[in-house]
Amino acid sequence: MSRPDPVRRSREPVLDASADAQAPTTSGERPDATWRGHLVWLRTRLRGRFSADLADDLAQETYLRVVGRGVDDHVENPRGLLMTIASNLARDVFRRDRVRADYAARAPQVYAPVAAARHTAEDDFQVREAIRSLPPKLRDVLLLSKIGGLTNREIAQRYGLSVRAIDKRLQQAVTLFVARLRD
Repeated sequence: MSRPDPVRRSREPVLDASADAQAPTTSGERPDATWRGHLVWLRTRLRGRFSADLADDLAQETYLRVVGRGVDDHVENPRGLLMTIASNLARDVFRRDRVRADYAARAPQVYAPVAAARHTAEDDFQVREAIRSLPPKLRDVLLLSKIGGLTNREIAQRYGLSVRAIDKRLQQAVTLFVARLRD
């Protein structure tokens, strides 16, 4: 039995202001219609705990999870189920925000940006000269890899060599290139 994909479902408004706050009966209604009345209640409860935007997002995601997964509409405590799902989603949001904040706090220390270097025409000249001074077999591999965007496998096929040989040539080319730039 396949379940409908909640992403592919149309994004119809699920929490309109005209919806009745009381839970509808389940006899003869579509399963998602049963949950809509409960979601008005859920949104009201969530707005008491969170910002209006977060409450609306949590209610929408809760609706998609319940209806998208085909949860049986004969649940003993539907509001409890909805509140549990919404609480877990809120916990995930706050956990994700905390991880992002921790990463952002560490990022400047761990990955401190290098002071912006001024790029000059002389720098361009030095780079060109360093590339020209490389032996042809190393220069070709370096240019095909770094400028041409070819993989080592593609370069190896082009020259009839093994990937390992290309790896070695590329490593030698980069080492020589850096050494010549430092001179």
